[in-house]
Amino acid sequence: MACKVKILPIDKIIEVEAGTTYLDAQIQAGLHPDAPCGGQGTCGKCLVDVAEGLIDAADAKSVKTSTVKACQHEVDHEITLIVREETEHHLLETGMQRQFELAPAVRSGVIHVERCQMGDNSSDWQRVKEAVSSKFGIDVDTIPVNPKILDKVFDTLEDNDYNVTAVLYNNEIIDILPPDESFKTYGAAFDIGTTSVVCYLLDLSNGKEISHASMLNPQSQYGADVIARSEYAIDKGVDALSAVIRKALNELIDEALQTAKEEGNTEIAKEKIYVVTIVGNTCMHHLFMGITPKPLVHAPYNTSVNDEIIILAKEADIFVNPAAKLQMLPNIAGFVGADTAGVLLASSFDEIEELTLAIDIGTNGEMVMGSKERMIACSTAAGPAFEGAKIECGMRGRDGAIDHIKLAEDGTLDCHVIEDIKAEGICGSGLMDAVAVCLENEIIDEAGKLFDPEKDDMKYASDVVKANLERLTKVESGNAIMLKDEVFLSQKDIREVQLAKGAIAAGIDLMADRLGIKIGDIKKVLIAGAFGNYMDPHSACAIGMIPPELEDRIVMIGNAAGEGSKIATLNFEEYRRAQKITEKVEFLELATHPDFQDTFVDNLMFE
Repeated sequence: MACKVKILPIDKIIEVEAGTTYLDAQIQAGLHPDAPCGGQGTCGKCLVDVAEGLIDAADAKSVKTSTVKACQHEVDHEITLIVREETEHHLLETGMQRQFELAPAVRSGVIHVERCQMGDNSSDWQRVKEAVSSKFGIDVDTIPVNPKILDKVFDTLEDNDYNVTAVLYNNEIIDILPPDESFKTYGAAFDIGTTSVVCYLLDLSNGKEISHASMLNPQSQYGADVIARSEYAIDKGVDALSAVIRKALNELIDEALQTAKEEGNTEIAKEKIYVVTIVGNTCMHHLFMGITPKPLVHAPYNTSVNDEIIILAKEADIFVNPAAKLQMLPNIAGFVGADTAGVLLASSFDEIEELTLAIDIGTNGEMVMGSKERMIACSTAAGPAFEGAKIECGMRGRDGAIDHIKLAEDGTLDCHVIEDIKAEGICGSGLMDAVAVCLENEIIDEAGKLFDPEKDDMKYASDVVKANLERLTKVESGNAIMLKDEVFLSQKDIREVQLAKGAIAAGIDLMADRLGIKIGDIKKVLIAGAFGNYMDPHSACAIGMIPPELEDRIVMIGNAAGEGSKIATLNFEEYRRAQKITEKVEFLELATHPDFQDTFVDNLMFE
């Protein structure tokens, strides 16, 4: 039986089969609802208001509604779902910049092709190759036949008096066009993160970034982290997750082109994009490519492929020029993917002489320690807490999120809210600040326990505890401290932070042990990723996520994975260099390390 469902505020009516969850109804309507737990009913982030029947938007505030978890209720009659309107998310788009030569795989130029004379048995293609060889200084014997454009060669030559524009990808002729001395080619570089996706539109003639665009990863409707999405893909197939991210990339290309037009650049046709480069963690890599993530979640937790991949963009449903190539950077290991390869490329890690630690903190946390002599990498499932998942008032970094907390002069907690509006929740950087401030002022003890006025002796309470006494309260899950408005930090949240920071700290300890160094030997700490960019380094060290002795050695490098994708787009040798770097990296599998559990438990305590 089919039932009608109306979605407000987008004012859309769809028909779904009875038994469809409210969450799936939103997905069928083209929305990207937030469901960090993958529809398991445990996170409470997919709340939706439900009204009986099909109501108008004008009546939405006056009719009786109930608020429910969208993943836990099914459609069995006509209803209206009033979804929460999303405010703008603050996504990290910029990264570190380094010098490199502009030498993209894609080149173009006008060539003159000799006409065939009577009695000459040379083919049109041979003479095109000879003209290209002369123009670009390429050995004619290294130019392969491209059957896909042979059909257009004769007409293009005849129509343009044998002067044409040739477009090359390395030594391959991928397009023949009418002559145009001002013809430009473009590239699109992507960073597919678990939480967000960023697109950079690049001018291949000068290396300039024309525009960029970003969005939350729409795969979040199938789960907040790589494990939830992997389980969904294994259970229901990879197609839905693959299709939604490919659609997102096409939408971001359109948005970047539109932004370029609005900002005064000459209108750029999508067909002028001849190369697309992608980085992403191993799970995002596999899901985009339509590869099952089964190997990632079953011992020994390996990948289906580590090598760089070059295919036609249209083979991955990326609709730019039909001849455009898609370049995937290589993976390193099961949960250390092409995004880490991008970070290593952007930071020239293979040339660093002093001991360095690179940490890319996102929904998944990847780390590399070492120098040009030796590199060790590992991955920790530490990110979901810092992305708002599993935190009772957790949310991503958008308007209404508490993003930083400090101690006011009167000893109370001073919370900063993005856009200075009513606090709706707390994002990762605010969560870390909250725990750090409370820890340093004895509201939380070294074991992670919140001060309890009903059980703890007030005689030993610090002045800060006394100043915030009215904030200490009880919530459904147990003890908590109110932060601002109705947003609180619970004892349960603190345990989640301990688990996350304990995993990262354990990884750092074990990599140092594998390298045979002391933590103090590390000369620089590179922090990449959106969360890492916004966090306060002092807070990270105060809770022991990063060893405190390294606090003055921390350098924020922004979206280095995205920067690596841009570099690989603008210089093909750098793209190939990424493969060479990843082949040198040793992988440390924490899940099977004999000392991981003990090291992890040791690091659960706060400093």
